[in-house]
Amino acid sequence: MPGLLNIPESMSIAIHTCLWIADAGDRPFRPSPEIAKNLGFSYNHFAKVVQRLVHAGLLETERGPKGGIRLARDPKSITMLDVYEAAGGEPLRPHRCLLDPKICAGRACALGRLIESENDRLHKTMKQTTLAGLARSFDRSQLELA
Repeated sequence: MPGLLNIPESMSIAIHTCLWIADAGDRPFRPSPEIAKNLGFSYNHFAKVVQRLVHAGLLETERGPKGGIRLARDPKSITMLDVYEAAGGEPLRPHRCLLDPKICAGRACALGRLIESENDRLHKTMKQTTLAGLARSFDRSQLELA
């Protein structure tokens, strides 16, 4: 059964790319095609997401044979919420009800309080979780590299 929380591919690319680079430590620039291939993403889609992350100040790029991408800031200062927002994620505090707000304001909605509570919880978790903290639990050996 599919989960209720579905993450768009662009968000997956953003989170996994930042995590992959954070896990690499203080290495120099990493080649973009290598990262996209290792993570199994289309290079074209990957490049568009990387541009968003660069524009948001989370990644920096360098052209040339020793170029590629790397984090623009310390992974301890980049939260999952930063990555989510930079990749174009919608605000995590939407209208309470799943119905159009013109139909249901969410105040007396059977699901409204639950949805609001879970959105608040996810928002707090993403705001408190840094790339450095997440990288500590990341195990590259579990990936089937292309």
